[in-house]
Amino acid sequence: MASNPEQLEAGEHSHSGRLLLRMPKQLHAELAARSDREGVSLNQWIVAALSRAAAGEDEPAASEQRSRGIPRELRVALIVNACVVAIAAAIAVALIIIAWN
Repeated sequence: MASNPEQLEAGEHSHSGRLLLRMPKQLHAELAARSDREGVSLNQWIVAALSRAAAGEDEPAASEQRSRGIPRELRVALIVNACVVAIAAAIAVALIIIAWN
């Protein structure tokens, strides 16, 4: 908001950098939880989200990985490993049953 009419006409604006924003309690809780997961203050998280939105950018993938904890590649490797172990266990049980008979 301009501090006087002359500044408004000249296109100069004076912004304090402060904004009072009212939102539903549930949204506030969700945003606070998200900022906690990313290890930043709620204010920092909201400023970053607004900056990305103003620039027309989507949320970066690195931020998504931080919020989920385990990177996608590691999750895939763990799933593949679990499948291999399960198959090896099934073969081992089958061999024990065959050897027992």
